Amino acid sequence: MTIRVGPVATPGPAAVPLPLGLWVDGEATGVDVPEVGRFLAERGCRITVQPYDGADPGAVRLFLLGTALGCLLVQRGLLVLHGNAFRVGSACAVVLGHSGAGKSTLAAEMHRRGLDVLSDDVVPVDATGHALPGFPRIRLWQDALDRLGVGSGGLSRVRAEHDKFHLPIERAGLAPLPVRWLYVLDRHDGPLRLVPQRGAEVFTALHEHAYRNEVLVGTARRTHLARSAALAATARMTRVDRPRGVDSVVASADAILADIAATEREGRHARTA
Repeated sequence: MTIRVGPVATPGPAAVPLPLGLWVDGEATGVDVPEVGRFLAERGCRITVQPYDGADPGAVRLFLLGTALGCLLVQRGLLVLHGNAFRVGSACAVVLGHSGAGKSTLAAEMHRRGLDVLSDDVVPVDATGHALPGFPRIRLWQDALDRLGVGSGGLSRVRAEHDKFHLPIERAGLAPLPVRWLYVLDRHDGPLRLVPQRGAEVFTALHEHAYRNEVLVGTARRTHLARSAALAATARMTRVDRPRGVDSVVASADAILADIAATEREGRHARTA
């Protein structure tokens, strides 16, 4: 992959305009971010960045490693999910959720417990159902750092105007790992509970939590559906309903890890039966 700084032309007449400043033009996908810059991902191999005058470098990096990289990975035929992944033995679990759902805070809790975090925010899954490792960092708000007892001094901000920081993490060298568990974070007016998802619920969640699902048009949409079907056949999805207005990070981690342990026991029992 090549990343270069240079001019990005405005969308031409053949481009398909999409929400959030995105557009698709053949094998290219672009995005125009006000006060930040214009980005163009092409043929799954090159990203061109045109920062606007006075743009915050942190914001440019945020959209480069987020939206632009996500679009490039879609062009490569990967299933790109909005979540994080952590290692469990020889496989991994992927936690999905909308922005602000607490995915990164949960990933930090798993890391605190000694589990390797493969990626945070963008999780690419290949045609064989393996999650690819991302950058060794977790993006956390100040309150999440406080609860972990980690100071923000020396950490770089995600954006200059936000109290959100890049927390570098240590991990062993990781290869792509098969996805065995999918957990979708949600809120409700009730106690913490885990609800298995099946059939159409799985496909709906994989589309809803695709990274920048706005760009899933034409060939990209067909590839997404094929990759989703393959993943649904090999991974188990569960919705995690968490009590609204309650800090349930520790309880959520406990419940997810207990669920994983239970499915592993069931798997061993089925193999020996």
